[in-house]
Amino acid sequence: MPTEALEIQSPRYIVRPLESDDFWHLRRMEDEIWGGDATGQLCPYYLRLCTELYPEWCFIALDGERPVGYVLNFPNGKVAYCATLAVHPDYQKGKVNYLLIRAMLGKLFQEDMVECRFLVAPDNRDARSVHNALGARVVREVEDYYHQGDHRLWSAITKEDLDRVRTRYTRLRLVS
Repeated sequence: MPTEALEIQSPRYIVRPLESDDFWHLRRMEDEIWGGDATGQLCPYYLRLCTELYPEWCFIALDGERPVGYVLNFPNGKVAYCATLAVHPDYQKGKVNYLLIRAMLGKLFQEDMVECRFLVAPDNRDARSVHNALGARVVREVEDYYHQGDHRLWSAITKEDLDRVRTRYTRLRLVS
């Protein structure tokens, strides 16, 4: 059964689900955000999966017509994997991160997901701070994930954590 598409608007930004044509925006942002970081930059096939197979789970943030951030999520039954939250450097530490997270949470709540998982480098303090604020806990450490010597942390937000966030966001009228 199709669900209502989530869109969040603020006076300056719009966050909406991906569309097929957003592939080119994602490619450009990948270059602008990740530049020479081969581990961070996503391959075009992966981005096409997002725009063609999971567009209702992935969101793009726009400042007018300019794409400035995205969050890419994949469902597996009632468990979601938040693969990437990326914001253009000119827009980091601002409202774009918050609006993308709000869209992601809205989708998780709408679909009554029981868990959301994240994979992050241990030294990525910004991402870990966001995960912690949402109630995520490290559930496993993995070695040699993307290449030899690559250390990652799997974190998860459980159903109980999602329910707490939903209660808080509903009280603040950030979700319905």
